This record gives sequence, C-alpha cells and structure tokens, in this order.
Amino acid sequence: MPARPNGTSSMPAPYMSGPNIGNLNISGYSNFNPQRQNPEVKHDSGKKLPRSISSSNSLDGNMIFPSSSSAMGAGVAPGSVIWGSPGCPKPSEYIQGLIGVVLLALNTLKSEKIMPTETNIADCIRYGDQKHRNTDIKKALECAIEHQMVVTQSLGAMQLFVGKNEKLWKCVNPIGGSPKKIPKATWDEIQHFLISSAGRSAILASQCRYEAGTILKKKCLKGHALGDILQILNMVIGFKKWIIHHPSGWQPLSIIIAEVDSDLPSAEGT
Repeated sequence: MPARPNGTSSMPAPYMSGPNIGNLNISGYSNFNPQRQNPEVKHDSGKKLPRSISSSNSLDGNMIFPSSSSAMGAGVAPGSVIWGSPGCPKPSEYIQGLIGVVLLALNTLKSEKIMPTETNIADCIRYGDQKHRNTDIKKALECAIEHQMVVTQSLGAMQLFVGKNEKLWKCVNPIGGSPKKIPKATWDEIQHFLISSAGRSAILASQCRYEAGTILKKKCLKGHALGDILQILNMVIGFKKWIIHHPSGWQPLSIIIAEVDSDLPSAEGT
C-alpha cells in the first residue's frame, strides 16, 4: 500500500505543539480575521470541494515550501471584509464551528510537518480529538472555502488546502528517507514498543497509518513531529517488515517482530 502523503526525508525534529483542535471558539483564535484578497497566494477560485486526494499521491525527496511569517489570517488588509459587515453576513455558530475545526487542523498539520491534503485534514480531525471524530469533513471544508477562510492550491496532481493568508509550509515525505540514517536507539524503542503487550494491542487496533502514527507519537516517539513518525512508520512496514497490513487497505494487521534485531547498523556506524 503506497504511503499517505504525510511523512519526511529529514531526521526527526523536536516537536512544537500546535493549537488544541478541541478549541472551537473562533473569537478566541487571535488570528481569525476573514479577508477577501491575498496577493501572495495563487489559488483556485472555484468553491466546489475537489475530490479526496488519493493516499498514493506523494513526491520523492524533501518537500520544502516557503513558510509564512504570519499565522493564518493575521492582520486585516485594506479593503478586506469582516463578517457581519454589509455584503458579508456572519455565518451561524455551527458553520463557524466547522470552519474553526478546519483551521485548527491546518495549524496542527503545519506544526507536524504534514501536507494539508483533504485526507490528512480528515485524519487529523478524526484522530486528533474524539469529540470531533464524526465531523462532516467535506461540509467543513466547503464552508471554509465558501467563507474565504481557506483556499486550495495545487502541487502537481495534489490538491492542498491552506488558510487564506497562509503559504505552504515545510512538509516531509512519507516514502522518503533512509533507514540507515535512523539511529539504532530509535529502532530499539519502536521494537520494544511493538513487542510490549500494550504497544502491540494499540497498533493492532489502529484504523489507518495516520492513527498508528499518532499512537507511536503518544506512547513511543514522543519527541518527534508526526510527519517524521509517519515516514519512520513507512520504513517499519516496507524495510523492517515488522508490521504487515492488508494489501487493499490497513486492517487486518499483523505484527511480526523478533526480540533482537541487528540487521540495521546505527547511523553512527554508517
């Protein structure tokens, strides 16, 4: 199964926590100011939501994009229209809540170095906070685009979503990287986790790669960004073959791992 577009070819970097996706109070989101224009970003003008991005869409090597120096929606440009002003009716609290979920998910993906595809946004919302697991992702994205809080951008065949005033950020490639550049200590930590009863049970219960990555982040590789972990997870599956998933998807899973694994030298020894 091809990797989902949410990993990296660089070494894992320290994780910087993003905003809590459970916080849906848009009025408390300091940079939440809708604008009509953003001359720095070329985007699709259509309001229809594109089809979900296939998990097979990915590029080789590093994916590095310029990062905006300001957060999403920071500042109000001259001529911008604020919700509630003439010609720009304020959406209902329900719609504002949906838009808030999308914006917070995008901020999370940015801090985790993951590409903002529809699939990744959906996974971030579903597995980031249990109370939002049943959010209608398509409707939420449609509302965010309709109210000009999110725009779409194209990267090759991929459709990406960013905040109105946000540029694409530095992402990492889930199918990139070299197993030999991963420190032996990291492999040992993953191996011990998968051997443990709690770790094995948690991974076997995961519904997709993204959720498996979040489990590794919470319980094993706590110091790494999720994008880096998803790349390592791809190596666990493709190179180490410790996790075997169903050819047509993710479940059912099998974990096949020995107590001792010495086939991969550490980065210091290569």
